[in-house]
Amino acid sequence: MREISRSQFNAYCYARQPHVRVISNEIKWYEAGNKKVLATLILDKADQDYNFVILVRDARKLFRAWNISCNHPTIEDAEQKLVQEMALLVNDGNDVYEQGDETTPPHDILASVVSQDKQHEYFKVLANEQRMEAARNLIIEAVYSYVDVDGNYIKEFQTHGFDARLWELFLYIFLYDAGFEFNQDYNAPDYLVSYFGKEVCVEAVTVNPSRNPDRPDPPPPQTNEEMQELCNDYMPIKFGSSLYSKLQKKYWEKPHVQGKPLIIAIHDYHMPGSMTWSRNALVEYLYGTRARVREEDGQKTAYEEVISQHTWQGKTIPSNFFNTENAENISAVLFTNTATITKFNRMGKLAGLGGDNIKMMRFGMKLHPDPESLVPLQFTTDVDDPDYEEDWSESVIMYHNPNALHPVDINCFNTINHLWIDKNSGSLVGIQRDGDILNSITHVLQVTDSVT
Repeated sequence: MREISRSQFNAYCYARQPHVRVISNEIKWYEAGNKKVLATLILDKADQDYNFVILVRDARKLFRAWNISCNHPTIEDAEQKLVQEMALLVNDGNDVYEQGDETTPPHDILASVVSQDKQHEYFKVLANEQRMEAARNLIIEAVYSYVDVDGNYIKEFQTHGFDARLWELFLYIFLYDAGFEFNQDYNAPDYLVSYFGKEVCVEAVTVNPSRNPDRPDPPPPQTNEEMQELCNDYMPIKFGSSLYSKLQKKYWEKPHVQGKPLIIAIHDYHMPGSMTWSRNALVEYLYGTRARVREEDGQKTAYEEVISQHTWQGKTIPSNFFNTENAENISAVLFTNTATITKFNRMGKLAGLGGDNIKMMRFGMKLHPDPESLVPLQFTTDVDDPDYEEDWSESVIMYHNPNALHPVDINCFNTINHLWIDKNSGSLVGIQRDGDILNSITHVLQVTDSVT
């Protein structure tokens, strides 16, 4: 038996119930038998004694509780008993511990269900490249616990739906990590979750490449000026198309959605690297306002500019999505630009799921610690640095609808950034995580090779 980090334990464990986090604190984590057996040592907040939970794989390969021991007066007593119990399991000759409720086989995300010529380019990278080992191993574990309501998740993940299914998987892990409980009885919207009794519906959508030969996407921008030009009108139209399509689904009319906050979660995958520069366009489109900086007498000040519409290559749409007809039924828009293979690769590396010969260097822009600053900070960091930290809530932001019929309780999403319109001033205000990442690129290094 050896002690492991919380991040290593979390990479394998998707079986916690939210109430457990309230009544107890996990204080140590262990594995044995080359991760055949996992365990966590817990302090009971009420009784102030020590308990432990041992987890083994069920018939779906999901780690679940198998042995629970309580009422140990000291850590030493609990650990002594834990060593004995884990040793019995390590040497019992079993690999599977059926719990009687397994009705489906394990989800093998990498087992090909289509020919290679039909596989998505990024799926091939994930499945085959050594540099993606950490992401591959993390995704394999997460998908074991994923409930495929529609029955087509793996096929779409391997083919045309790779980006959308990766986004859904990110949201699943993010919501689980944030302490939500899942209701798997419905297939639309994508997630019906609750945070200590407060139910929320989440529907995922992606910004995709244009399929209209008469209106192709422009080439990726090469300068900051080109990025800004695309963010002014082109990207709001791209975001608007995806959001408007979800608005037409009218999920709020479904009986299990009525009366509950409905969130649209959106991610931009429409061209390589676009998620690193397109985020400002979304907030401008949602609220119909644009932040600008003016300089007078050597002093730079920020101001807001009202936007009425966006026009690109002959197409015009109104700005201010939250003021669109029926948009009052959308409580908020959730956004991040980090649901990529690279994110899974970093998180897998932190969890010890990648080889020692793989190095990751991350650089980009983060929030300035001075709230009055008008410019972000540049950063460069080594993911292997002992002080490096990252979680699933990093770079996630919720844009709240000022007209929402059923507003989202911010306390249900207390690990992320929030933005809303102040009722008194009419200005955008919010809650931001200290030093949160705005955008980044990660170089993955193997010997002398490097990729972005």
